Amino acid sequence: MSAVQTLRAGGFAVGTMIMTDSMLTAEIAARSGFDFLCLDRQHGLIDDALLWRQIAAIGAIGKASPWVRVPWNTAADAMRALDGGATGIIAPMVNNRDEAEALVRACRYPPAGERSWGPVRAGLDDPFGYTERANDETFVAAMIETKDGYENLEDIAATEHLDALFVGPNDLSLALGHWQPAMPTEDGVVAALKRIAEVAQAHGKIAGIHCSDAAMARAMRDWGYRFVTIAADIAFLRQAAAATVDDARK
Repeated sequence: MSAVQTLRAGGFAVGTMIMTDSMLTAEIAARSGFDFLCLDRQHGLIDDALLWRQIAAIGAIGKASPWVRVPWNTAADAMRALDGGATGIIAPMVNNRDEAEALVRACRYPPAGERSWGPVRAGLDDPFGYTERANDETFVAAMIETKDGYENLEDIAATEHLDALFVGPNDLSLALGHWQPAMPTEDGVVAALKRIAEVAQAHGKIAGIHCSDAAMARAMRDWGYRFVTIAADIAFLRQAAAATVDDARK
């Protein structure tokens, strides 16, 4: 079952961010039990050409869904990622309903959107069948992480054909004046995160959030979040390396 199918069936999906420009790292992560991998073109080292190769590698393993966080909320970036075989798009810094609607238009074929037809990799086996299924099978999430985005939360959540609200807690806490780089504890940030999950559910959307670790992911699930990314490939490498060195020196 794909991550999208899991979520639409009411389940909980766990992913991570892939930031390194490495095929091997993506393949290792794809074999590690995640429901999806989010290839991070916003903050990571992944260019357009490598993105397609990583998507192909993840797809060949067949255990995790390849999603992409695009560099910005632009139609060109979303369409290219989808044509390359991404099954989910996460757009950063969505501030209002107009921007959320623009995201949807880029990711859905007409009549639901304005996506240009050309599924070069995504439709290799069956381009016409892919086109018929794409609007139903593509997962589209708008990131809530700015002051404007939070203030316009209800309008964004009401956007037709948008699947999810995905919280960037570091940016959101900065925008709210209380930076919380790990598990949020400040009352205003905690209240904001709980409200986002509630608003998403009220509008029939799925709430997701980036988490610093598994403990935060469990807490966010209790708050109503249905999918999470936990840390990133570079964080796992750093943590494992540091723990190994510390253990060797005991």
